[in-house]
Amino acid sequence: MNKHLSPSKTFRQKKDTIVAVRMPRGLVDELKDLQKINHFMDLSDEIRFVIRKNVLPIGIEKTDQELRKKEQLIQDLNRIIMELKNEQ
Repeated sequence: MNKHLSPSKTFRQKKDTIVAVRMPRGLVDELKDLQKINHFMDLSDEIRFVIRKNVLPIGIEKTDQELRKKEQLIQDLNRIIMELKNEQ
């Protein structure tokens, strides 16, 4: 264990994963053009940018919907508990 780190603190490590993707040559050419326009060092940076911009908001939206459903469920359960308590 590192002497400088407190044992009570936990750190989450982010692990990178390498992904191989087959793409049509035309798509690769378009991404290379975008890479130059967006001033990225290589094609992988451009692909990560496109994924973050277009895919991650969808995941966030789904998470928000799930959170609202859970909150509604909690409210419904609390209401049922209160009704049961009032019946006794």
